[in-house]
Amino acid sequence: MTDAATPANDKAKPVPRWLRALKALRHRKMLAMLLLSLAAGIPYGAVLGTLNAWLTAEGVTPSQIGILNFIILAYSFKLIWAPGFQKAWFPRIGIPFLQKFGPRRSWLLVMQLIIAGLLALLALSRPSEGVLYLAGISVIVAIASSVHDIVLEAWRIEIAESDEDRDLMSAVYQMGYRFAGLFTGLFALTLADIIPWSTVYLIIAVGMAIAATGTLVAQEPDHSSTEKGGHDTRPSFAASFPPRTVQTTVAVVAAGWAVAIGIIVVFFIDSLTQTPPPSAAIFTRVQAPIIVGLLILLPGLIAAWLLRRQPVAATHVTPAGSWATKAADTLFHTILDPLMDLVQRLRWAVILVLGLVLMYRFVDLIWGGFAYPFYLGDPTVGLIGNPSISQGALGHSNTDVAIASKTIGVFMTVAGSVICGVALIAIGRLPCLVFGALIAALTNLIFADLAVGGAGMDAFLAMTGIGPMLSGFGDQALSRLIVAIAVENVAGGFASVAFVAYLTAMVNPKFAAVQYALLGSLVMLIGSLGRAELGVFIETNGYHDFFIVTVWIGMIAVALAAAEWARQAFMKKPVADAGTTSPLPAE
Repeated sequence: MTDAATPANDKAKPVPRWLRALKALRHRKMLAMLLLSLAAGIPYGAVLGTLNAWLTAEGVTPSQIGILNFIILAYSFKLIWAPGFQKAWFPRIGIPFLQKFGPRRSWLLVMQLIIAGLLALLALSRPSEGVLYLAGISVIVAIASSVHDIVLEAWRIEIAESDEDRDLMSAVYQMGYRFAGLFTGLFALTLADIIPWSTVYLIIAVGMAIAATGTLVAQEPDHSSTEKGGHDTRPSFAASFPPRTVQTTVAVVAAGWAVAIGIIVVFFIDSLTQTPPPSAAIFTRVQAPIIVGLLILLPGLIAAWLLRRQPVAATHVTPAGSWATKAADTLFHTILDPLMDLVQRLRWAVILVLGLVLMYRFVDLIWGGFAYPFYLGDPTVGLIGNPSISQGALGHSNTDVAIASKTIGVFMTVAGSVICGVALIAIGRLPCLVFGALIAALTNLIFADLAVGGAGMDAFLAMTGIGPMLSGFGDQALSRLIVAIAVENVAGGFASVAFVAYLTAMVNPKFAAVQYALLGSLVMLIGSLGRAELGVFIETNGYHDFFIVTVWIGMIAVALAAAEWARQAFMKKPVADAGTTSPLPAE
């Protein structure tokens, strides 16, 4: 009897999560994800980082370099064109082999080749003779890159078949993206000391073309659940409302988006034509909140208002009628349906989720804007109110920062990504989310210590014996910086992977493009809004107090992450109303 029962028990025993993860890791989509993440990171580093070094070497003035500030808008406002890629489609352009690739891979390959070609054109430019040509190409690169990001995120979410797939692909994505930064950062800067910058950019263009092989390795996701006969069959709420309601709500959203796009276009034109260009700090402090409100908050509020009428989602069918009716239905389906789906699944918890999304990477995004001034700034510069007290800048050389940040720091970020990838399999997504927020906040205490002399770091180096091990790199000050950046980057890599895994879990694969772009836009925008005010805070109170403030801000993210963990744990328990709502995209 015992013998007969044993096989049944063994058969019922679930496969361990770590074993499922190992099997998933061997799939070719993981290799594709690594190459595609390189293709995503190369253009970002090429036009938003390394390009400034080339312009500086060519004698281009800071005010002219400032013209390129608006390039980041292409990444910050991806939500504007994300609805156009919600459906998996690709135009018929007469290239037979692209039809065999499928729509997602076709967009990826075309964008990759466009970016590679434009980077090659950058290599042929002459920055010293004028920056407008270079700025124009860089803007097109950024737009093509942001489209690539939208499609890649949709592909990553749609191709994943399990939680293990989603978590591992989040980790692989972060690893590849960081290696792309190493390629366009340390590698490019090192080569620039040996060969002309134009040749360096040709090499970057070749690297982009090589990364495009990831599209050849990748598989096209199965779109049968969202399309039939070329028609979008994703669920829609539109049929639950009178045509006038659909048209009115879409008109309000469209008007808000038109104003937001107008603000961006005016800033774009002024940046290219005015000398000096408009202040990016004023733009992010004054105009960016208006843009966020019009692009995200307004449609979100309308989605919530519509849901109060208790609509029922049904398979989308294009309505009969005039072109205006069909256009309104299309816009409703591509913009409002994804937002209504998100709000309906989360209900009031959407406030908690959006708060967590806004705050989770806030500290890192703000601190990143002051990293170089802190590392390289003059230690003798004092506070505005009391010049005899140093602001706390470290006064390192460019070489010191290249060693600590652009070399060791990148590898430590990759290490943090790997550690989180393992932790996601071992302990789960939400514990990693809370732990990542905690260590990302606490590591700022290390920089606070450095800002007032580094006594705590010196004691740590002496106690652990790490100081003598790092003596070959330089003096004690450099050893402090290396260890501080290494620890901070491990924490940042861990937190980044945990956060991407969480965002991926929040997204409905049927609306991946718009929902992920919505959450991603919030992350990038909120991090830039507080920089101007905190810059004044540093000049008034010093870097030490600045880092202490960032720790407390980071604790808000820790509390929100813990609350989200508790919410999802509670929602899994049996409750009185067992027949409620759609499943949560929980752990």
